[in-house]
Amino acid sequence: MFCINQRSIKKEILIKGIGLHSGQPVNLRLIPAKSNEGINFVKEGKVIPAVIDYATGFEFSTTLSKGNVKISTIEHLMSALFFTGIDNIYIEIDAEEVPILDGSAIKFVEKIKKAGIEILGEEKMYAVLSKEVVVYENGKFIKGKPSNTFTATYHAQYNNRIIGNRKYTYSNLKADFENVAKARTYCFLEEVEMLQKMGLAKGGSLDNAVVFEGDSVLNPEGLRFDDEPVKHKVLDLIGDLYLLGYPLIGDVYSYKGGHKLNAAFVRKIIDEKAFDIKCSSQIGIRNFGRLVA
Repeated sequence: MFCINQRSIKKEILIKGIGLHSGQPVNLRLIPAKSNEGINFVKEGKVIPAVIDYATGFEFSTTLSKGNVKISTIEHLMSALFFTGIDNIYIEIDAEEVPILDGSAIKFVEKIKKAGIEILGEEKMYAVLSKEVVVYENGKFIKGKPSNTFTATYHAQYNNRIIGNRKYTYSNLKADFENVAKARTYCFLEEVEMLQKMGLAKGGSLDNAVVFEGDSVLNPEGLRFDDEPVKHKVLDLIGDLYLLGYPLIGDVYSYKGGHKLNAAFVRKIIDEKAFDIKCSSQIGIRNFGRLVA
């Protein structure tokens, strides 16, 4: 049977930047881990596993916490770990927020690829969706259905000429990765003042976010793709889904969902016992080996 082993990184990676919402400088260190150790954040000596049980905040980002220690805006890094197939890693951080870098996941992916991927001795495990799961909130919903592959679809509906009514599906192919990983976070100019009054977006700029003013893009370089905002929503969805603790196998469709609904979906999968944990050889599907690095 076809077998995929677990992965970590070959050597430590130091990443410096600022927090999108906090505006604080951040030093992030990615450290190799052994098989079955999982993805863990480390701050002030506390280890916080990157699983839904520790997800406590969803206001414009996803936050993990343990006691009085919090780490926010984890979703872009989590999606980069998914894209590169990393199952086991320690992430040391000296601030309250993961650095935003360019507002996408691609810079994290590039640094992981440059450091190199370590193939570990244990087989890779997956969460295989075993029945349909749906969560609803105020006209928004996320639906997951059993499948023999993984897809993540986002359906955006904005009263905006550029974003408009669009869908995009990530289907575990290289072209999908290249599209989704490069898609930057975005906001509307009229939201910026509101966010700053809430103590957020202190580190935001045109260097790390796409900003819309009406039907115009304020960034001088424009959009990386004509549907970049929708692709970024797929990126967020993939990062939040990784809080299952395993890569998911199933078809996921999100209609106007956000971090809060993503987390509710992951929790419902667990609460309803709607998945089976299987190793790669039990699944026997080769396209799950198509990883970026």
